[in-house]
Amino acid sequence: MKKFLFLILTIFTTMTNAQNNITEPILTGEMAAKMVQAAFDQANKDGLFVTITIVDKSGQTLAVLRHHNAGVHTIRASYKKAYTACSQKRETAEIAKGIKEGSIPEDVRYLDENMLMMDGGIPIFINGKVVGGIGVGGAHGSEDVRIAKVGLSVLN
Repeated sequence: MKKFLFLILTIFTTMTNAQNNITEPILTGEMAAKMVQAAFDQANKDGLFVTITIVDKSGQTLAVLRHHNAGVHTIRASYKKAYTACSQKRETAEIAKGIKEGSIPEDVRYLDENMLMMDGGIPIFINGKVVGGIGVGGAHGSEDVRIAKVGLSVLN
């Protein structure tokens, strides 16, 4: 009888664990490295001195690549753009525009010290879930966005 009860309990536990297994997409370091390299290569080709940062869904840095002539401020700016895009699940340019137009409260700037509402930050989606963010700093805002999108294209 004890063996039978143990077997039933084991089967029930296994079935419960199988039902609770949740799979979510993840941005890996390898994926981030490919993205940052593609963006960096495009910036180099275009003569832009930028830093590209990619963060995971918790805002932790997965990859950074900085041109040796990029300004020192671009390291932190690219991180903050990536962080903000990931946190807010939308492009930083969209957030900046929303603040300017009044559709997004200006207080969003003060949610976290890592928030930066400048063009160049884009959330990274896999299967409809935000898995991270990419931020580019050092060029004009629209150029930062274009370079970030080159990095995103690696996922397609």
